[in-house]
Amino acid sequence: MAKSTSRTRRCDHQYATQRYDKAKAFAELAELDPFASKGPTRSAAVSNAVLAGIAAADTICCRRLGRHAMGEDHQQALNLLDQAGPLGTSVRKQLATLLSAKNKAQYEQVDPTVAESKRVIRAMRAIVELAAQA
Repeated sequence: MAKSTSRTRRCDHQYATQRYDKAKAFAELAELDPFASKGPTRSAAVSNAVLAGIAAADTICCRRLGRHAMGEDHQQALNLLDQAGPLGTSVRKQLATLLSAKNKAQYEQVDPTVAESKRVIRAMRAIVELAAQA
């Protein structure tokens, strides 16, 4: 079994601002119809909410640590948030909620339920708001 290595990217204020702008754009798209009666539309909203949360977490890590996690191992992003102080700890919980919905929204045949979508949208709103404070 291959050993997972931590990958991070150095980032500055400008990059953090770009990531925050993307977080807001993904959040705006997620809010278009997050509780739609059609499952695929909910999946798209949840997927955009997850992307908003990842970009917002990157914003916080860049502003607090000068680096953010790279790669497909989202556990690294969660671990990096632990190093970003109390704000990072708050964001970690929200990001974990978002990441728990990622596979269902993006890869599974069953779409997220309305209740799952509501939970994800709440977490996304919180993490994007916290990123604005960073």
